[in-house]
Amino acid sequence: MTGKGTSEDVRFYRDKHLPFFELKQCNTGELSYRKHTHEEYSVGIVEQGKSFFWYGGRTAILSPKTVVFLPPDFIHSCNPFDPGQWAYSMLFVNAAWVQGFMDSHGSYLFDEPIVKEAPENGTFTETNELVEVLSTHAIPLEKEARIAAFFERHLTGWRASHNSGASLEQPKLKLIREYLQSCFLEKITLDQLEEASGLNKFHIIRLFKGFFKIPPHTYQTLLRVNYAKKELCKHRPLIEVALAAGFYDQSHFTKVFKAHTGVTPDSYQKNI
Repeated sequence: MTGKGTSEDVRFYRDKHLPFFELKQCNTGELSYRKHTHEEYSVGIVEQGKSFFWYGGRTAILSPKTVVFLPPDFIHSCNPFDPGQWAYSMLFVNAAWVQGFMDSHGSYLFDEPIVKEAPENGTFTETNELVEVLSTHAIPLEKEARIAAFFERHLTGWRASHNSGASLEQPKLKLIREYLQSCFLEKITLDQLEEASGLNKFHIIRLFKGFFKIPPHTYQTLLRVNYAKKELCKHRPLIEVALAAGFYDQSHFTKVFKAHTGVTPDSYQKNI
């Protein structure tokens, strides 16, 4: 599901079910970059060291916990002071996806870089959490939901303050729930939920959570855990249940199962 680059110091994470994003993680300063651009919108987070950042004729010093938002085709360069003390992550998101997201929220696309010193507002923590989810075998729904939530918080002025929209869209939200109930073992995406319900995919997360009190990806995970409990009762091997329930491997299954039930799958099965 997730692909990695071949270098130990530079890794790329992708998801074939969500081709609109790519995550790059770099922990070497030996890679210095000339002035260049990206076709995608990008979010960079400095994790270690300092770097000289040149962007459109302006300069800045990027320190740990700095987050940078870059629009497509904006010329920039970033070179560390100390190659031995430099680590960062970069999320690239397809311009068409971002355009659709911003249009759905009635917001303008940013066309200038945004540099945030993040310790005081939690941006660094949120970005780290986003990177962690995208670099693991989380389900596609959770990955896209995390990206959308991050963009919503930091790149739009839109905030959800009530659930009236969820109530109005109740029939469509029930269609989404029914779709999840019937396909929870599959790799579901927001595009599929949009097609099944007719709701704009960038509103689905907020409306679903407003009405059912949990986001779609959490509901899908709960369905998988409940399915796994039934299969464990049949005394099937743990790894077999893990894969049957849609988890990447037994370790991932154990972590998620315990988070939702308070016990490991092994303990659950032994106490049946």
